[in-house]
Amino acid sequence: MQRFWPGLLCTASLLLAASGLDLISADSLRKNVTWLAADERQGRMTPSPGLSASAEYIATQFRLAGLVPAGERGTFFQTATLQQITPDNAGFQMTLSAGGRKIALQPESVGVSSIRSLQFQDVGTVRVRGPGPLPSMTGRVVVASDAWEAPAMFHSLELRKPALILLVMGGEKSADANTLLDAQAAKVPVVRVYGRAASDLLAASGEMRLTLRMTAPASRSVQVRNVAGLLVGDDIDVRDQYVIVSAHYDHLGVKPPGPGNRIFHGANDDASGVASLIEIAKALKGETPRPRRSVLFLALFGEEEGMLGSDYYVRHPLVPLRDTIADINLEQLGRTDSSDGAEVGRFAFTGPSFSNLPQKMASSAKTAGVAVYRKESADDYFDRSDNYAFAEAGIVAHTVVVAFEYPGYHEVNDTADQLDYRNLAKVDRALAAGIEGVANAAEKPKWADTVATAIYRNAAR
Repeated sequence: MQRFWPGLLCTASLLLAASGLDLISADSLRKNVTWLAADERQGRMTPSPGLSASAEYIATQFRLAGLVPAGERGTFFQTATLQQITPDNAGFQMTLSAGGRKIALQPESVGVSSIRSLQFQDVGTVRVRGPGPLPSMTGRVVVASDAWEAPAMFHSLELRKPALILLVMGGEKSADANTLLDAQAAKVPVVRVYGRAASDLLAASGEMRLTLRMTAPASRSVQVRNVAGLLVGDDIDVRDQYVIVSAHYDHLGVKPPGPGNRIFHGANDDASGVASLIEIAKALKGETPRPRRSVLFLALFGEEEGMLGSDYYVRHPLVPLRDTIADINLEQLGRTDSSDGAEVGRFAFTGPSFSNLPQKMASSAKTAGVAVYRKESADDYFDRSDNYAFAEAGIVAHTVVVAFEYPGYHEVNDTADQLDYRNLAKVDRALAAGIEGVANAAEKPKWADTVATAIYRNAAR
């Protein structure tokens, strides 16, 4: 395989070198996906016993792969304390008015992400509509459609320090709407309003005004864990630089609607990414020599609840962010029956125009007989997975996928028997080659010099 060591390498020595890529096995991938996506794991909700059991399982696999524990106190675990909130609906009052109309909202049509009481009495709001320059909103209530829930857009609102962000969601509130909150990370209280009446009011002309009275919700602390294993680099000059390879191991748990309790197994999303994380770790540990830079393998909790695990890691890094040159996040690698057509022997990146990392990895993947394709709308997916938290910190970060969309996405039939393990093994060998290429390269990945990447380039300074 292609290597990027400085100087010349003897061809004979390359031929004699052991290839850890041969350790990647379709049978092993099937075994790991099947365990993670089994009924016994109950969909790996954050938090849940199935999630905790999965963390232990991943740590065991990292140990068997020969990784060094990179978590706290000599373990593979990074423990986060989150708040599970239960809103107190007693005395709740909320009204919205605009265009001569006024509606009263009931607690069952409102979702609140806040651990403190909220009091607003007939205050004017700043309404944010489409793209373009944002108005001043410091200390004000900001009202926006659910389109602004996309992480990059939401972050642009948070940066302007409003007193409250009010998102009009349009659809109906789910019975299992998220009540998990990282209180340390919460910068601005968020209220989500559901239902047609609020959507119609958002479209009305004139200023929207808000009255909101809500007492602080009850909350309890819950502990969840990222799982981290380190492959120490082979080159003493650059082994203190790091490539992160990540994947989230949570999914949607058990929930209605439907007859009985329905398990959302999450085999492709994202047991396939976690199984690949384990196989690639095993492969790179088996390479002779090992990659020059160190590689941190990171299994993350809470992606489905708002990328909680990656956000927590970036705020509490296990290796210095300034020495982390890239994050390569693995998502949805096992299904080839994409909504766009069959995706066999190839994979893609989210945000491919945002840096030169996709091109670098494509060159290495080609040596493993796998192509990198480009979905026309791939840039739009950039902020939809755990790579985004790393990008916000200035680290070149992309998510790798085989199928962006596929039948059964976020449904109960995302089960282990639906995956193409032979193709998954082939893709993982190519990914391992690409990750090794990034870890060995003389030059670090760089953000593209474009308007779209300015926020990430500036964060790195």
